[in-house]
Amino acid sequence: MEKITSFITYVMALFLAWLGRLSPQDIAFLVGAAVGIGTFLVNWYYRRKSLQILKAIERNAASRRKIYDECNR
Repeated sequence: MEKITSFITYVMALFLAWLGRLSPQDIAFLVGAAVGIGTFLVNWYYRRKSLQILKAIERNAASRRKIYDECNR
């Protein structure tokens, strides 16, 4: 357990040292880039889900149409 907490402490120290040397402009750039990438990923996820739903609706509509046509020959 001590090895894990020591590792986490060293990683946090390195991260904070790296963050301390950045200017506010650099931090703003990194935050903006992260927000842009996050927005892209969220949009991609929900557009993919929407496409899957539309394909499922289309598939169900086609099968319902086939059943309707067979029943009404």
